[in-house]
Amino acid sequence: MATGKRTVVIAMDGSYHSGYAFQWYVDNIRKPNDVVYIVHSLERLRNEPFQTALGTADVQAVCNVLKEEEEQEKTLLDKLNELMKENKLTGEVKTGSGGKPGEVVIKIANEVGADMIVCGSRGHGKLRRTVMGVVSDFILHHSEVPVTICRHKPHNPELRKQNSLEPK
Repeated sequence: MATGKRTVVIAMDGSYHSGYAFQWYVDNIRKPNDVVYIVHSLERLRNEPFQTALGTADVQAVCNVLKEEEEQEKTLLDKLNELMKENKLTGEVKTGSGGKPGEVVIKIANEVGADMIVCGSRGHGKLRRTVMGVVSDFILHHSEVPVTICRHKPHNPELRKQNSLEPK
């Protein structure tokens, strides 16, 4: 960081929570020389529709689910790239797969030499975090750089629409 440039990784999955974290970064800690990497983890083979289709042994069903997921991922990546442009950020959108989302974020943060990571929080309690694991919790405990976890404001439908990249 001696050069005045700071490398920031923002973990985004298209949810309201990650949209809120992105907007919080832009509004509160963004610096003009920041290089931003929006990181999205591809979870194609780990979700319920894929597992259900795979269980049917129906090749066409599996192909249909994969095609639909590819289209959804492309739409999300287009939106993330548009976010970068709209906010005049220097950097890029990076995707990764082959692990859980938190692992992917940490891996890419290490690859790009991140100075900090920003992510959202779904706000689960301690028991749920212990039983299920949470991406932000994983990032916090495995990152070698400072992590900012943005806890969303109380549920407000208008704010939720504004910060979400989820299909409306």
